Amino acid sequence: MKLIRDIGEHGFIRALRERFPMETAGDDAAVLASLETPVVTTDSFFEGTHFYRWWTSPGKTAARLLEATLSDIAAMGGEPRSVLSSIVVPPDMELDWILEFYSGLTSRVDCPVVGGETVKGAVFGITLTAIGDCGSKKPFLRSAVKPGDTLWVTGPVGRALDSPELLEKSRKQQLSTDEITQTEIFLSPVARFDAVPSLRCSGVEAAIDISDGLFSECTHLSQESGVRITVELERVPVVPYALNRAAEACSAGEDFELLFALPRSLPPPGRGFYMVGSASQGSGLAVTEKGTVTELSSRGFDHFTRKN
Repeated sequence: MKLIRDIGEHGFIRALRERFPMETAGDDAAVLASLETPVVTTDSFFEGTHFYRWWTSPGKTAARLLEATLSDIAAMGGEPRSVLSSIVVPPDMELDWILEFYSGLTSRVDCPVVGGETVKGAVFGITLTAIGDCGSKKPFLRSAVKPGDTLWVTGPVGRALDSPELLEKSRKQQLSTDEITQTEIFLSPVARFDAVPSLRCSGVEAAIDISDGLFSECTHLSQESGVRITVELERVPVVPYALNRAAEACSAGEDFELLFALPRSLPPPGRGFYMVGSASQGSGLAVTEKGTVTELSSRGFDHFTRKN
């Protein structure tokens, strides 16, 4: 079992280059093809805050973090082009684990890793900078929701509900088939690039991904667009294991579906999309359930208020 400290930084980088060759490897910076309307996003993930290595295989861990980062590109209406990775590696990590991790990180042929940085640290972590392109199209913006628009999501919410707890439980006892399915859904997100063409054809101008929870992202749309948003809880699609916990599902986060606005004058976007609410003049977020209206403050994942 070879550890990172056994081969040092240069040996580690050499192992990565041999296993995952890059055209500009060894140069001071990556050289990118010309982009018409570039969109760029950055996400950082650290073990103990965003994930644990024991949750799943190294490759699936990396693919999950990559899809989470790319979801922001999809939310802008872009297509993925490349990614930069800056990784923090404890010296006592196994080389084979890191190599399998990079195998997952390089799994998308449409989004190659074109460079990055490697540093030593006490906690394993990675910062991914994803680069995309909207081409000749306008990016989707949080600030483009207008009074009268209807709000839609691209799929069910609640995938993270209880999933970390189930993964912890799995260390002590065998999970049921349904529980295993639930954790697999949680561990295998997919950025919704497949939905972008339909949204474009429907005339969508405003969108956001719901990685911090549907309620929280609705609040962002409300604030950025200067509108009041109402969510009809009965309309919100939830994953099967959250059928009776819709409000919790809307606050759990890590769904990576897209929330988008559509003018009422335009036809619905087609099958596979769900209307969940509407925008009107005013401010704030309201949730209706069985005729009862509840005013909400921002509710969703928050790095600085979350209790571990």
